Amino acid sequence: AIYKSDGVDAVNLFPSKFITVFCVGTVAVGDVVELDFSATRSTNQTVDAFGISVKKAAATDNLPLACGVATEAITSLPSGVTGFYIKIQYAGYCNTVTPDAAIAVGLPVGSDAGTAGRIQAFTGNVSATAGFFGVVVDAYVTGAGTNDGAIFLIDKGFFNA
Repeated sequence: AIYKSDGVDAVNLFPSKFITVFCVGTVAVGDVVELDFSATRSTNQTVDAFGISVKKAAATDNLPLACGVATEAITSLPSGVTGFYIKIQYAGYCNTVTPDAAIAVGLPVGSDAGTAGRIQAFTGNVSATAGFFGVVVDAYVTGAGTNDGAIFLIDKGFFNA
């Protein structure tokens, strides 16, 4: 057997993990998502265990429950519907997320205080109210609202997939 490593056959391997979860509300591809423990979650308890519901991350500094990035969008919800199942990326190389400003390689990132669903450079200390969920691996050089870099999402152990 041949052991395939990154770059063999000119195909780069970017290890990533994805999971399908119930998402409450609307979300765009590339938006940061956080765990949602609200009452407006999926009623399909056999598929959607408590804690496997997400929502677009609020415009709050470094949410400790930020857990991944949406890879599918929910643009609108019919009347009486609280959300849909979507796929999110929760670990590995991710180049779809948007920053609040330029961010250098090697800096940890958390949710942005200025715009819901974006990332910002993490500053301060990890605590019950603040945490990071990724590290910049390709610099964001242009700044706010421009997706020209990439992060490596840290698997925080929320999902068993």
